[in-house]
Amino acid sequence: MRIAIQPDDYGLTPDGQRDASSPRWAEMAKAAGHEVHWVDVFRTDILSQVRGCHGFMWRHAHTSAHRAIATRLLPVLECQLGLCVYPDQNTCRHYDDKIAQWYLLEAAGVPTPRTSVFWRRSDAEEFCRTATYPLVFKLWAGAGSSNVRLVRSPAEALAWVERMFTRGVGKLEAPGRGRLHQYVQIARSLARDALSPGRPPAEANLWETWELHRNYVLFQEFLPHNAFDTRITVIGNRAFGFRRFNREGDFRASGSGRIDHDPAGIDLKFVRLAFDAARVLGTQSCAIDGLLRGDEPVVGEISYTYASWAVQRCPGYWQSSPDGAARELAWHPGPIWPEEAQMEDFLARLSHWPRGVDAATHTSPV
Repeated sequence: MRIAIQPDDYGLTPDGQRDASSPRWAEMAKAAGHEVHWVDVFRTDILSQVRGCHGFMWRHAHTSAHRAIATRLLPVLECQLGLCVYPDQNTCRHYDDKIAQWYLLEAAGVPTPRTSVFWRRSDAEEFCRTATYPLVFKLWAGAGSSNVRLVRSPAEALAWVERMFTRGVGKLEAPGRGRLHQYVQIARSLARDALSPGRPPAEANLWETWELHRNYVLFQEFLPHNAFDTRITVIGNRAFGFRRFNREGDFRASGSGRIDHDPAGIDLKFVRLAFDAARVLGTQSCAIDGLLRGDEPVVGEISYTYASWAVQRCPGYWQSSPDGAARELAWHPGPIWPEEAQMEDFLARLSHWPRGVDAATHTSPV
């Protein structure tokens, strides 16, 4: 088989390694006897580049530039050209989109914090006047707890509604801060990225998301008494788990860097919930942010990708039965890179891919 791989490189891990999946994928593919064909999705001839390939892999990030390509290109490669794709649409179509995730999880019956999305200002204002506070206010995009704020009163909530349904925001700042402050923050971010030795210069301008958020609001139930969230990453029938403790004096855990990899601290209710969510959504890879609503485990957010080093530091993983049932869990000791699991599953899927040969010889009917 011939596998097209888009290179990725997201800087340095805490121990100085490159945070990149493509080199590990390529090494495993070659070891299994397959041909690796490096491609460049930023070029205009990307469809010609993948001609003759049976599979395509790209770990695209939560950036405006990557999103602009991935949301348009990946469905074509999978659905029109018939390639075996990682991540496929079941896995990534909701990536870094909290509104899409809520619709999807709600439809699938996966328990989440109570969430309200409003597309009309009048509806949002009516909700704010009668809601129970505090509430969590989120933009649809943002990783590492960015674009997430705690709203403590109707006045504060209404201020955000007014902002979102007028000039909008690029990212969440205090409602009273003006555009000059945003421009200063943008300039500082660009300078920081350009000087960062951990990011390739060609990618430095991709890391900030500048979409203008307006004409919607998303409020979510605040769940107190969660000093940490439980991040469970499911790849196939394997689940890796660790706890992320909140920032000091903050309710947010994502991006805190305060990680506990001891499996003894993992509530297996979250492992089973993650397996259930991945199975019903049909994902190749799915990381959940697990929280407690009282005694009930719920999913705050999901993502198809994650910091590989954080998963690799797990001392082992839980395995479900081959049919995906998560009631019985078997513990497998020993750390592995998530890319090993991803490629193992991808190659198994590729070997049974019904349209792989057709994709390799595809020609336009026109």
